Amino acid sequence: MDANLELKRVKEWGWMRGFANLYRKESRAWWSTKRWWINGLLWTVLVAGWVAVWVFIMPSLYAAAGSTVMTDLGGPLVMGLKMLFTIAGGMLIAVGLIVLCQDLIIGEKQSGLTEWLLANPVQRKAYVLAKLCASLVAILLLLIVLPGAAAYGVLSLATGGPLALQPFLEGMGILVLHSLFYLTLTLMLGTFFGSRSAILGIPLGILLTGMFFSGILKPLLYVSPWLLPQLAEAVAGGVPVPGGLLWPPLLATGLWCLVFTCAALIKFERSEF
Repeated sequence: MDANLELKRVKEWGWMRGFANLYRKESRAWWSTKRWWINGLLWTVLVAGWVAVWVFIMPSLYAAAGSTVMTDLGGPLVMGLKMLFTIAGGMLIAVGLIVLCQDLIIGEKQSGLTEWLLANPVQRKAYVLAKLCASLVAILLLLIVLPGAAAYGVLSLATGGPLALQPFLEGMGILVLHSLFYLTLTLMLGTFFGSRSAILGIPLGILLTGMFFSGILKPLLYVSPWLLPQLAEAVAGGVPVPGGLLWPPLLATGLWCLVFTCAALIKFERSEF
């Protein structure tokens, strides 16, 4: 633990005092342990494997059964993109992110480490932002970039040539924003609650509500991230977005991320340890 808490003298702006050391500490929690390669391997295999099942195995099974279901659904490429963006990105990665980041704030508060760190020349804003930035980099690389690159290879192999790269990257960018929503939400809840059940339950509740009840809550699609996985799928596939709704949910989700981050900073600044 001493190695993980070693603080080095650096020059920083006053309002961000301690950020560099805290960011280094948070990064080591990801990259100096087995955590990085376990998550990188797990999510790459899970996401790319799930896509591979639908572009290689399921078409053969349906064809052997004499079924036209795969053709009716749009073919292997359409189903592969759906599995990547709507199922893996919109559900599996979001759930994994929430579980991985639930302990960012509350774990150190309960252990007393937060109080010890803040007794050093550290700004509270720097504490929260260091956790957010370090976690964002790790989540981006391990849960999105690596699995996305592997899935791109699987889809390209299935279609016999490389997919159009720009639309695919644009779709992945939308998926990053979707993940950022749940990351900032989980981080914010860690500053408000002392119970892991609330930190897990609220984001998962929002995610599942969007998955199962968005059809009867259509006005909320304009102001929530619920539509983003479908938008990412449509953009990556080069087809018109559902209902022509692209910018409203993107802007709304970006605004929510900013609100959650500001709320986390304000609440943590006013908390007593």
